[in-house]
Amino acid sequence: MERILFFGTVGQRQALSLIKTRRKFDSFRFHKKMTIHKYTTQELVSQKPPEKKFRSQPRNPIVFILHNLRSLENVGLFFRLADALLIEKIYLTGYTGYPRLPKDSRDDRIILHAEKAIAKTAIKTVPFVPWEYSPNVLSTLSNLSHLGYLLVAVEQTTTSLDYRLANYKFPLALIFGHERTGVESKLLARCDQIIHLPMLGMGNSHNVAVSAAIISSFVLDKLSLKV
Repeated sequence: MERILFFGTVGQRQALSLIKTRRKFDSFRFHKKMTIHKYTTQELVSQKPPEKKFRSQPRNPIVFILHNLRSLENVGLFFRLADALLIEKIYLTGYTGYPRLPKDSRDDRIILHAEKAIAKTAIKTVPFVPWEYSPNVLSTLSNLSHLGYLLVAVEQTTTSLDYRLANYKFPLALIFGHERTGVESKLLARCDQIIHLPMLGMGNSHNVAVSAAIISSFVLDKLSLKV
């Protein structure tokens, strides 16, 4: 309960931000001749809070569990997404690649390769996202369930729900699996819900990180505005 109330502050800020954005848009429509200035990278960076203040602010109570992802570039995209949405934490499990650990037993070549590939798509966000590596995903799921997290797998099954129709609550754990074979059956059996994204074209699925962006953004919009 404390976590949901704690999130209320974040949700209210998001709602106020949305209202301000709409007001700016309405104002823009009545000033069509105004000059549009596109922010430079330096200007965008200058708008960020000091690092100490950033690290002390509350994060949204959603965690990502990435189990057996084969692509380090996809791992990097999850870091970038988690930073953008202030996701609470990323759990890297199974053989999913991960950045350097304080006492890393991997070969230096493997560490350097992982760091380089992840950094390519993470775009300098790795230091700002809480993350943890765990080889035992079932243990991770059990711990999160014990802490009250709703475990939701993103997978296409005969019983999965359209992500827009599912019932969510915080804290929430979203589980993503291998890019081709998906979330393992033993993990699906441990989850509270299984959701999918409808595919309107000839492709079978979205990129795994794109799926995460769509679903987590939807959940934050849906739940934060109710607080």
